[in-house]
Amino acid sequence: MTPYRFQWRALLMMVLAWGFAGLAHNCVAFLFPYFSEDFALGTAHNGYLTGTLAFFWTLSILICGPLAARIGQIRVIAPGMLLGGAALAALSLDHSVALLYICTAIAGFGCGTVVSPSFSFLVAHSDPKNRGLFFGASQSAFTLIGSAIGSLVFTRLGATSAGWQGCYAIMGGLIIVVALLIALLGRPIPHVPAPESEEEKPSFCLLFGYRNVVLSTILACLMMMWYFTTAAYTILYLMEARSLSAVAAGAIFAGFGSGGFIGEFAAPSISDRLGRKTTALLAVVIGTASFAAFVFVPMPALGQTLALAVAACFMSGAMAILNSVVPSESVPPHLVATATSFTPACGEFVGGVLAPVLAGVLAGTLGTSHVMLVLAALPLAVILGLLFLKETAPRILARREGK
Repeated sequence: MTPYRFQWRALLMMVLAWGFAGLAHNCVAFLFPYFSEDFALGTAHNGYLTGTLAFFWTLSILICGPLAARIGQIRVIAPGMLLGGAALAALSLDHSVALLYICTAIAGFGCGTVVSPSFSFLVAHSDPKNRGLFFGASQSAFTLIGSAIGSLVFTRLGATSAGWQGCYAIMGGLIIVVALLIALLGRPIPHVPAPESEEEKPSFCLLFGYRNVVLSTILACLMMMWYFTTAAYTILYLMEARSLSAVAAGAIFAGFGSGGFIGEFAAPSISDRLGRKTTALLAVVIGTASFAAFVFVPMPALGQTLALAVAACFMSGAMAILNSVVPSESVPPHLVATATSFTPACGEFVGGVLAPVLAGVLAGTLGTSHVMLVLAALPLAVILGLLFLKETAPRILARREGK
């Protein structure tokens, strides 16, 4: 097992990686109200740009997950984040719609290198009994920095003289600094090669033989459809349907980020003891009820913020469990890198590419209010699917075997 001091250093590195990759992933949602005016872009382009970033993020997961298992995760993550940060910095000089799409795609591919390599990295450098804690802490940084802090800072900064171009310059610079820091911190940590099997070589096709992987992938896709579409359209929804300014909408949306941070950190950690299935089921039920209250119940700004925060807390917690923890525990060791590439990639493609684009068409035709109605109903399918999930938490399984 990896020495204790390296385990916590590994966690710190992945917290930084996920947190600042989150800025890259969510930058379109923060800044679209500003740069859309300069480029005369309609609401549908919010979905198209979000989908473009997510598509290349998906490609990055599929390519870099298996690659990192062979050559080392840090050797993939650090250069990838450098590329993503440089692409965002280049957007600060952008005066072309075509370049906007190209740089957004490059940023998605570069920062997408964090996802699967970080999971296999934490599997190699953490105690299995604390896997939920390590996975949850790293993924929660995506929401804390990428949504909560990002929405508060950059929706306000975009309204100043810095503008959206200044925001992109700052984001790019921060990500470049973090990439260099990860490369420096990761040098003393030994690379642990992926285990090999004499009977079978890792393949995505093999994953279809594991029911839990297939089911968790489907459910993760639905959860990421909810998460990314909510992230992409809540600010526009608050501006259009509830007549709020971009700054006021950004303040309410900060509840989404702060709540998601708590959920992504707490739910996987709690599931180490309560169980993955039970924790995810309870989280989705509570999150669904809270989001329905946000959409259907008239509330003041504080009430909207709290309702959105509670919804994000529980839904993001369940998503973190299904997207990474369950797949990593449902396959033999030599397939962990493959499973933690497949499930997030599918979720990113369906939730990050297809869903925002379809939502953009729906919003452009019927308005963002109809997008919110669909999002309020979507988690019901997840609740049904969770009933068929098999438990994977090591402590729960050990307790059952002991009995």
